[in-house]
Amino acid sequence: MMIDVSRPDTGFVALVTIRLGDPAAGQPLLDLLAGEVEQWVRFQPGFVSANYHVSIDGTRVINYAQWSSEQAYRESFKASPNSGSLREAILAIPGVEGLEMTGYTLARSVAAASAAAGTV
Repeated sequence: MMIDVSRPDTGFVALVTIRLGDPAAGQPLLDLLAGEVEQWVRFQPGFVSANYHVSIDGTRVINYAQWSSEQAYRESFKASPNSGSLREAILAIPGVEGLEMTGYTLARSVAAASAAAGTV
């Protein structure tokens, strides 16, 4: 499945980088993060997608979450059944060393030549 990061309704991206001291922490971490999205986040107004990537060496996981706006992202926390506890749950997984979240807005996008020509 191809994710179109240049969609006009993707006005805000939350990029969370999680450092792992033990690559074995990756699977329980992914289960926790994806579970949150599947249970309630995906139903929130303005949510577009959540994507998870694991570094080749297994020492980092990034969560690339797309939202229609920063406001929609911030408002979603009000609907969270685990308000305020997700960060603690992430850090409680043995082997997780820390996390950092940075928000971004789309400034420019260049598509692959085949996508730009309308062929896939």
